[in-house]
Amino acid sequence: MKNIVKKSVLFACATLMIGSTSLAASTPQVQAIGMPNPIVTYDTYESAVHTAGFTPLYLTRDAGYSCTSISLISKHTADLGFQKLGQPETTVRVRTMPQKTDKSVTDISGVYSVTWNDQVIDGVTVSMAKISDTSYAAHWKVGDYQFSAQANGMSAQEFKALLENSLVDDSAHYFVK
Repeated sequence: MKNIVKKSVLFACATLMIGSTSLAASTPQVQAIGMPNPIVTYDTYESAVHTAGFTPLYLTRDAGYSCTSISLISKHTADLGFQKLGQPETTVRVRTMPQKTDKSVTDISGVYSVTWNDQVIDGVTVSMAKISDTSYAAHWKVGDYQFSAQANGMSAQEFKALLENSLVDDSAHYFVK
């Protein structure tokens, strides 16, 4: 009797492991049980703007970057990926979220376990952090919007210049009430 119980328990465990592996590997099944992916990618900036209902902060070609990815997280946070022209190892992620979505949110960067230091750029308090020698992050608020940027493949001075001359500067001019 003891052996039958052991075999039954082992068979049930094996079935659960195989079943859960199959379920996890199959996105449609996961979505069918109520766990849709909160990140949706878009082919064009305009289609993301239409879905989100706001215009996300954007790094333009005159800043030296081209857009490589466009997505929305839970339909209310824009997440745009950029690559420096001629330097594929230099990338930047820019996020924008209207503050009305969740007033308790103060950091949409998704970067954790770093030390944040506040600096004022163009009259805006910006929290900046070093992730590694060539990777940096920042987050800030202007008007009714939260922003963040994460850069890879650049120095601290290059990242700060990008914030001063493009990202924070543009947000201070275009997202005020």
